[in-house]
Amino acid sequence: MRTGWCILLVFASGLAHAASFDCAKAKTPQEKAICASPSLSAADEQMAAAYRAVLVAAPSEMKDEVRTDQRNWLHFIALRCNAANSTSSAVLSGCLQVYYDWWTKQLRQMVYSKAGITFVQRSITLYAPPDPPPPGAQVRVGDGTPEYGTLNASWPQANTDTPEWKAWNKAVEAAAQRLTACAYGCQGEPILQWKADAGVDSDTSVSVGIIGKQLVTASIVNMWDGHGAHPNHGTIEFNWLLQEQRELRPEDVFLANSGWDTAIQKRCDRELHQRLDGPPMGSYESFFQPGEMQKILHGVVVNPESWRLDSTGVTIIFQPYQVACYACGPGPITIPWPALKLYLNPDFEIPTQKLEDPESQLRDLGPHVWRIPPS
Repeated sequence: MRTGWCILLVFASGLAHAASFDCAKAKTPQEKAICASPSLSAADEQMAAAYRAVLVAAPSEMKDEVRTDQRNWLHFIALRCNAANSTSSAVLSGCLQVYYDWWTKQLRQMVYSKAGITFVQRSITLYAPPDPPPPGAQVRVGDGTPEYGTLNASWPQANTDTPEWKAWNKAVEAAAQRLTACAYGCQGEPILQWKADAGVDSDTSVSVGIIGKQLVTASIVNMWDGHGAHPNHGTIEFNWLLQEQRELRPEDVFLANSGWDTAIQKRCDRELHQRLDGPPMGSYESFFQPGEMQKILHGVVVNPESWRLDSTGVTIIFQPYQVACYACGPGPITIPWPALKLYLNPDFEIPTQKLEDPESQLRDLGPHVWRIPPS
């Protein structure tokens, strides 16, 4: 899976046990930075303690995967906080502090139980070197930052041997891979593995939502930064029928030919006008060709990957730029279940759990504050 990517074994063993290494023997700039800073030393000790706690809590059959994830992160941090490309010792220390704090938080949330199911949060960190310039090409003179790329991704795996959950494990990882690859452009090739791309920093997170006897939901969020003006993000709502071992379809929730799609589209359109219309631009539809906005909106509301389901109703999630500019995005729109009563499939069981803020995952993605290119 990781063959071909530039993963260097730099000071990994030392940092893995930095709470116990002898600072008198510190050799690398990273080791010296940790020894010289009380806050970094404390962060390293906290990370090591969190990692040991995960190994204790993780099921025996997943301990090797946890160890692999830890090694991958250590390799990543060696590349990301590279002393050779740091402008000062303060920059190096700041980079280490940011990523140590973030990884410790991830470790503390790596093993958890929900609705009687134990989940282990898997993760991967990858680096893609800059693409070499074509022969004879003129190299741009600028700030000297190469177009390297990084990938951070985490996704849950249920610790159970049942065929239903094994199918979910495979499908949820595949969905996260697909969003990660397609967030900044797919060329039609099959998504077979996690892959970092030169010139793009990408973070993907999967959060388990409701767990019922039939329906299991998750939210998949990808934040990516093409080293441009601002980061971008995309979202998939992963709604899975456990017994059928497949993703949810519209007919599982709504009666066919009942007009449910028109009803939801009209409610969303009305809400979008209320939220987005106003001077100096007027109607939000004015940014599109006549009739185009309604086609886009219909495509959104009929796609289960846009549906966040919980006890309150169906929440429609919009992608950036889908119906408005990035900065003026309308936010999610919830249609309560009572308003949809006439259209519901009688075999569909309305969820009894309520979910948190749909945008909250964006706050938990990996930090891309420090653009320190690997050597």
